[in-house]
Amino acid sequence: MPAAGEPIFAIDESSDLPLWVQLRNRLAHLIRSGYFKAGEQLPSLRTLSAEGKINYNTVTKAYRDLEVSGLIVSVRGRGMYVEKNVAVDDSPEAAIDAMAEQCIGEYRALGLSFRDIRRRLDAVVTSMADAAAEAADEKRGYADGKH
Repeated sequence: MPAAGEPIFAIDESSDLPLWVQLRNRLAHLIRSGYFKAGEQLPSLRTLSAEGKINYNTVTKAYRDLEVSGLIVSVRGRGMYVEKNVAVDDSPEAAIDAMAEQCIGEYRALGLSFRDIRRRLDAVVTSMADAAAEAADEKRGYADGKH
């Protein structure tokens, strides 16, 4: 999930997906994960276009697709709102995915490629797993050679 003050969408220049599809997928995820609540107003087309430096027509296309899919509804003269009956995925997996997306988004904002991000995350996971295994061994007395 985006932190306060951060844009909700970052362009992935290396993606093969068209920009409007990236935007639609991101917004759909934010809606389904509960970041945007049922009945909540979404950022205006102009706001999202300006914040994301995305063409207005691209944002419009993404919003239209979300509307057709039943995730959002347009209220004439008021804006776009999350559909009131949208299903929210509040499973632990959805929460983990949201945290991972935020972490990866922050790495991307620093200019790292997906390959570099994967290497860094693999290194961190390996280091943490090794430290946890070592701590467990010490707790059992294996570190000092005591069995």
